Amino acid sequence: MRSDRHRTARAEAQAVAELLRQALQRLGFTPDVPHGVEGGELYWPTLRGELTVSGYPLVALGRIPLDSANRLADVLMRAAMEERTKKAAST
Repeated sequence: MRSDRHRTARAEAQAVAELLRQALQRLGFTPDVPHGVEGGELYWPTLRGELTVSGYPLVALGRIPLDSANRLADVLMRAAMEERTKKAAST
């Protein structure tokens, strides 16, 4: 039983990691971070669907270059502001 629960949890985590990959790709991020990259390209972190030792699903985010992290933070802040604006308009 535990094995089935772990397989299900891992599959859920992997599915969420894939959704994040797709979203980052649509934002213009590329999947591979070459060693020693120095350019204007944006890269997403390594995304892995994993399990904790207790068997809980999680998505592990790897490291990304500072420029990419800044761009990702900017995109997320704009999305949060849009969401806040939508909520304020609907009340």
